[in-house]
Amino acid sequence: MIRRFFIAWGQGLCAALVLGGLGAGPAQADPARISDLLQTGPIFEILQQEGVDYGADLSEEMLGQPADPAWRAEVAEIHAPNRLRPPYEAAFAAALEGADQRAIEDWLTSDLGHRVVTLEVSARRALLDPDVEEAALIAAERADAAGDARLKAVRAVIEAADLVEPNVIGGLNANLAFYRAMAAGQAFPYEVTETDMLAEVAAQEPDIRADVTGWLEGYLFMAYAPLSLDELHDCAEFSDSPAGRALMQAQFAAFDVIYETSSAALGAALARRMAGMEL
Repeated sequence: MIRRFFIAWGQGLCAALVLGGLGAGPAQADPARISDLLQTGPIFEILQQEGVDYGADLSEEMLGQPADPAWRAEVAEIHAPNRLRPPYEAAFAAALEGADQRAIEDWLTSDLGHRVVTLEVSARRALLDPDVEEAALIAAERADAAGDARLKAVRAVIEAADLVEPNVIGGLNANLAFYRAMAAGQAFPYEVTETDMLAEVAAQEPDIRADVTGWLEGYLFMAYAPLSLDELHDCAEFSDSPAGRALMQAQFAAFDVIYETSSAALGAALARRMAGMEL
């Protein structure tokens, strides 16, 4: 089963890339403040719910039964913000060392920066509803068929910010961590070697890439609907700026840490559950 690993890398994407030079920043940069400006707290609450929903899918597909309250509670604890956010913040701060953090804060504290981050978080929360997610994907597909200029602008942002490749790599690494934990917990009825797991994960790459691309387009097309074409153009134009690249790389590095950690924990928990069913 392929787990979907779509981080809100757009979390502050336009805010960090569009608004260079606006506002007067604080005297000293603070990674924790940057994280708060990106609304990381609400994002982790959303990621926890996404984890619980994925855990329910795992129960159906791998355990052959609906998720019971105990399983939902265990999966919720694996993805609990108070468990995952501290290592995220540590990795985020470390990855921001050497970056122009004051410039990042200047951009994120502007009026437009705050609006963009809020739009992204709101859209990510809305996509928890499968019907809303499906509608967003369909809207992007229809925009593609119509040659919509806004979708082209969104794609320019995705390409300039290099959002697809790191998400694909992160998803592959997290799936590998999941399989390793499952194998360590003897969840498979046959021997699964490291070579087997690497081959299985590698075979998932085309599907993950297609899923990542489609989801990002649907998500950002929905999130950025209130933005003008000029604002979207600015997102793409500034995505290659040093501060913008540093912010995006820090987010990817930090989310990779917590996704691999939570995936391994989820694989181990599922292996225990499967072993208990066999007793």
